[in-house]
Amino acid sequence: MIIDTLTAAAKNAFYPPVIRKALQAVIGQEPHSLPPGKYTIDGDNLFFTVVEGETRPLAEQRPEYHRQFLDIHIVLAGEEVIGAGNKGLEIIEDGPFNQAHDIGFCTQISSETLIHLHPFELAILFPGELHRPMGAIGAGAPLRKIIVKIDNALL
Repeated sequence: MIIDTLTAAAKNAFYPPVIRKALQAVIGQEPHSLPPGKYTIDGDNLFFTVVEGETRPLAEQRPEYHRQFLDIHIVLAGEEVIGAGNKGLEIIEDGPFNQAHDIGFCTQISSETLIHLHPFELAILFPGELHRPMGAIGAGAPLRKIIVKIDNALL
């Protein structure tokens, strides 16, 4: 997992070029003006979704993971707490993995770090890293964010 800001990450030469390309594409679209929905950068291999919703107390969020896609969570408005676990933690599945949507759910994250994101901050989560997005420490609140998906084959 990586925590950064949108503008710094888009220029960070240490990140794989496809991550910088994705973030530069998001910036180029003027994300504040985009309505909710899916935006394609490179077909089904690289895209992002603008999401509007409500955060919920973190304890109510189910841990999830992906096998094929890297996630980049970018907050546009509001605040988000993401519970995250290091890659390699045991995954205790809570139901079958959904191959079509590249998502599986788990019962818990055995060793969890809380990531607090504010507007224009981001978290990069690699395939296999457990995470609980859309969380809040207290009561839920409105959240507007972008979730970038990058196929692992592009890294």
